[in-house]
Amino acid sequence: MAIRVLVVLLLVAETLLLPAQSADTAYVIRDVRVFDGETVAERQTVAIDHGRITAVGGPKIAVPPGAQEVAGEGRTLLPGLMDAHVHFPIFPVTGAEEALQQSLAFGVTTSIVMGAAPSQFVARIKGLEDADAPDIASVLNAGIYATAPGGHPTQMSGPGGPSFPTLTAPGEADAFVAARVAEGSDFIKIIYDDVERFGKKLPTLDEATIAALVAAAHARGRIAVAHIGDERTARGAIAAGVDGLAHLFEGTTVSTDFGLFAAKHGVFVIPTLSVLYSSCGMMDAPGFLKEADTMSRVKARFRSFLEMTSPPSTLRCDAAPQAVRQLVAAGVPLLAGTDVPAPGTMYGVSVHKELEHLVAAGLTPAAALTAATSATAKAFRMTDRGRIKTGMRADLLLVDGDPSTQIRATRNIVAIWKKGVRMRPVTQN
Repeated sequence: MAIRVLVVLLLVAETLLLPAQSADTAYVIRDVRVFDGETVAERQTVAIDHGRITAVGGPKIAVPPGAQEVAGEGRTLLPGLMDAHVHFPIFPVTGAEEALQQSLAFGVTTSIVMGAAPSQFVARIKGLEDADAPDIASVLNAGIYATAPGGHPTQMSGPGGPSFPTLTAPGEADAFVAARVAEGSDFIKIIYDDVERFGKKLPTLDEATIAALVAAAHARGRIAVAHIGDERTARGAIAAGVDGLAHLFEGTTVSTDFGLFAAKHGVFVIPTLSVLYSSCGMMDAPGFLKEADTMSRVKARFRSFLEMTSPPSTLRCDAAPQAVRQLVAAGVPLLAGTDVPAPGTMYGVSVHKELEHLVAAGLTPAAALTAATSATAKAFRMTDRGRIKTGMRADLLLVDGDPSTQIRATRNIVAIWKKGVRMRPVTQN
């Protein structure tokens, strides 16, 4: 433990020695292993200037004049990680901003916000997204959920806030989607789940309305992603044309053709194993609390997120890893997402645990890294990030070791860049 703490202190000292940061600062990382979002290459040199990757290759690539040297030997450079399923805490906008800062502290440079209540969206969260400040993770946002009157998650909107727009029939879908796009939604999030497994059945949309929502989203150049509750609703949403599933599902088994069914319809899937395992009582968050190097990056106010526990549950989660193995075998794109801030999860750090869950469920470490980088970028049509190649945004994560063979090495964070700006360590306040 003493050695690990010393390593953390040395890495922090290395970061603090850097001069004042700006997007104009040029860097060159030499003799580094590169995971480019899909494949691994050894002993590479990567140059960064004005927030972009300017060259990748051998030691003789063109390097910007005056570039700061960063040692890469024994280290791996990755695209900045992405969390494909997050929500914001329901407190003032500073909570959202701090959540994005906390995400970035763990190398998560882009967060996909899978829906918000009316009081959270539009002016407040869109303001953060439009600013895209260097010290917070970038945001892609679904905006307000598409759901039925009284359906999930209208029960979370809180008293006294703006009314929750809902819909009941296919004929209302076009106007609903148009309003979300006008507000700034980057994609459409559809709820197909009556949450009966949690003890109280709520109304939900029908498949005809889901199909109409998908058509309206596609007509406006947006993708549509579905929150589902079980295998039946997962299949229904896929058949209705959604582009992806925001979750897998609880249960003891999954049909043997589920992976092939998903592949046939060309969807992507965000398993969110972290939150599913939490709902099934398989909590592993307390482990983080015992890791001094991990917790050194956690702001004090977010420690309570890891200390939260789910209520006792009789749900089973055997179906989820079974489904993951089927989806891998069928070639379905999988994305890494956490559903933070569900009990036992926390911004940024839970992405690293999700990668471990994906590997345990059957992905190779390299495939899990793809799920948190290029696969998410491709699924959500982000063409400027998710890969390490010339011309891309310099959203980067440098770690000690080789996470393409040992996935836990993603936690050995040496440096994080967002748009070419190297992040300073989090202070625990």
